[in-house]
Amino acid sequence: MLFQRDFRSCGWGRCVMRRCVAWGAALFMLGTGVSWAADSGRLVEKDGRYVFVESIDPATKLLLQRAVKQGTITQEEYDHVVRESQERAYLLQPSFKVWYDRGFNFSMNDNDFFLKIRARFATRFTQRYRNDAYRNSGDSKNFPELLGVFGDYRANRSIDQSSTFNLRIARLYFMGHLFNPDFKYYIQLAGETAENAQAPGALSVLDMNVTSTHLPLLNAQFGQYKVYFTRSQINSTAAMQFASRALAMDAFTASGINRRDVGLTIMNDEEVYPFNYYFGVFNGVGPLVNRFAQFTSEEATVGCPGGATGGNPFPSPAGCPTNTRNLNANLRTNVNQLMYVARLQANIMGRVGYGEGDMAYSETPQWAVGGGYVYNPSIDTSSNNAFVGIDLANLHVRRSLAALGNGRILGQGVVDFSTWTVDSAFKYRGFSLQGEYWFRTVTRHNKDLPCMQTATIGGPCTVYAPGQFGNTTGWYVQSGYYLIPRKVEVAARYAWWDPDTNAGGDLIKQVDLSLNWFLSGTYDHQIIMTYSNIAMGQGGFAIGRSAPLPAVGTTFPSGNVPLDARAGTLIENAVRIQYQIFF
Repeated sequence: MLFQRDFRSCGWGRCVMRRCVAWGAALFMLGTGVSWAADSGRLVEKDGRYVFVESIDPATKLLLQRAVKQGTITQEEYDHVVRESQERAYLLQPSFKVWYDRGFNFSMNDNDFFLKIRARFATRFTQRYRNDAYRNSGDSKNFPELLGVFGDYRANRSIDQSSTFNLRIARLYFMGHLFNPDFKYYIQLAGETAENAQAPGALSVLDMNVTSTHLPLLNAQFGQYKVYFTRSQINSTAAMQFASRALAMDAFTASGINRRDVGLTIMNDEEVYPFNYYFGVFNGVGPLVNRFAQFTSEEATVGCPGGATGGNPFPSPAGCPTNTRNLNANLRTNVNQLMYVARLQANIMGRVGYGEGDMAYSETPQWAVGGGYVYNPSIDTSSNNAFVGIDLANLHVRRSLAALGNGRILGQGVVDFSTWTVDSAFKYRGFSLQGEYWFRTVTRHNKDLPCMQTATIGGPCTVYAPGQFGNTTGWYVQSGYYLIPRKVEVAARYAWWDPDTNAGGDLIKQVDLSLNWFLSGTYDHQIIMTYSNIAMGQGGFAIGRSAPLPAVGTTFPSGNVPLDARAGTLIENAVRIQYQIFF
C-alpha cells in the first residue's frame, strides 16, 4: 500500500530508490529477528540478564536517517515503514520463549502463560545416641506407634545409637501464572522419607493452589497450601538455619494435624503494605483429606452409648444392645465445624520476610512482630475411654496427631483446639533473632473423666482417669550470625514445650547448634551441620498407655502392664549433616 501510493505521486527514478531503501530496511530487520515493543527499543533477557536492544539494526537505521536528511524519503514514510516492519517481525516471531534462571522457565503468548519448573533435594546423614530410657519404655505418650487394623498404641523403642542416610527432601515445583501475572498457580510434589519412616516414600501432592493478586489489598488464595499461622511453619525448609524444625514447632501447627490444609485465605500484598493480614477457613484435618471422611464409632441403635468395643463398657439403658457397633459418618457440614485462622503482622522496620537467617546481609535494621489465632473444632481423637486399641474412629487423624507429638491427646474423645501465637523477627548485617510463643486450649466434648476399667462386660465403670487433660504451651528462640556474609553462618536455638499443663514431669526441652555453609551465596546450595540435644519427660498420664489399664478378663484382653512402668526422661543427642541443592 505504501509503495503503490508512492508511484502515483512521484517520478520513476525517485520512487525506485525510495522503494528499494524501504524494502531493504524491512527485510534486514526481519532477518535480525527484531520484535516490536517500542519505537526506540526494548529490554531483552539474555542468559539471565536484561540488555537494551534498539528496535532497528543500527546500520539500517543509519541508512534510513540519511535518506530522510537527503530528502529521498519523508519523515512520515520513515516512521511508517519502521512501524510496519516491527509489527511484521513481531507477528512472525515464535509465540514461546524458553530460558533458565533459578529454574526452567517457559513463557507463551506474550507472557499470557508462564511456567517455572524447579527441583530440590536434600540428603542427610544422622548419627543418633539415645539413653537407656528409650530402650526400656520408649516414647509411647507423645509419639506412639499406631499399628494394627484399628490402630493399637505401641511403644516406640530404639537401641542406644544408630547411623543412617536418608533422602530427607525430594521436591518438584511447578509455578507461574495463567492469563496474566496476577493469576498465579503453584504445585509442589514430594517423594521424600522421614528419618523414622517404616515404609518407602511415595510421590504425593503437598501444594496445589491458585492465587489472585489483582487487588493488592484483597489477594485470594485457594486450594491446598501451608496455613498462614505461625512464622516457623510459614517459613520453607529451603531457607532454614537448622537441619530440622524443633519438635515444638511441629506440635503447634494450626490444625495440630498437619502444617498444610485445604481451604481459602484472604490477605493483602505483604510486599506493598507495612501491615499484613491473613484470614482463612479450612477443613482442619490436613492435606488431601475432607471432613466428610471423618466418622465416629457408636452402637447401632441411635441414642445408645459406647461402641468402642464389641461389648458396651458403660451401663446400657433399656433397649440398647451390648454387643454391636456401627459407624456414624459425621459429615460436619455446619460452618462452625470448619477451621478458622487469623494472622496479623506489622513490619516495624523494613521487610524481614520469612527466611530464618539474614542471607541478604541487611544494611538497615529489619524488624517485624506478628500474632495469630486458630479455632479447629470437633477433632475425633478416638474413644473417651481406655479401650482405644479397637476403636473404629478415623485413623488418619490419630496417626497425624501422633506424628506431630500430640499423642497425649489421643483417647480424649472429640475435642476442640483453640491456639494463640505471637512472634517477632529481627535482622541486621548478618545477625538474626526470632522467637515464638504458643498456647493451646483443649476442650473436651465429654466432660466426665475417661473410664479406665469396668467391673464386667457392659458393667459400670470402676476406675477413672486420674485427672482431666490440660492445655498445651511452648516457645522457642533462635539466633544466627554470618561469620562470612552470605557464606558461613553459625546459629543456636532453644525450644520448650509442655504437652499437658495439668501434668508434671513431662516437659520437652531442645537445644540446637548449627554451622551452615552456603556454597553459592544463596539458600539454593548449602551444607548444614546441626547438633541437637532433646530431653523428653515421660511423666503425666496418657489414656491407654499409663496405669491403670483394664485387667485381663474384663473387656480389654491386652493385660494390665502399663507402658510407663519404667518411665524416665528420654534423652537424645544427634548430629545431622545435610546437603541441599535447589535448581
